[in-house]
Amino acid sequence: MDRATEPITVDAEPYIARLSAQLTEAWGKTQADLALAREEIAVRARREAAKDQRINELEAALAELEAASTRP
Repeated sequence: MDRATEPITVDAEPYIARLSAQLTEAWGKTQADLALAREEIAVRARREAAKDQRINELEAALAELEAASTRP
């Protein structure tokens, strides 16, 4: 067999193991990023709900004051 056409063999196990570790790490980071994003969305939703509730309370108080007003 000619040297130029001899097959090159490589032990793929170390490469497969390294890629597997990298994939596992990337998956874990992605899951952590998603969990953080979900928590940020939940916190923002709670803040918005509290703000909306406060606005409704202030509007109701304003409506009471306007209704109680003795102005003609």
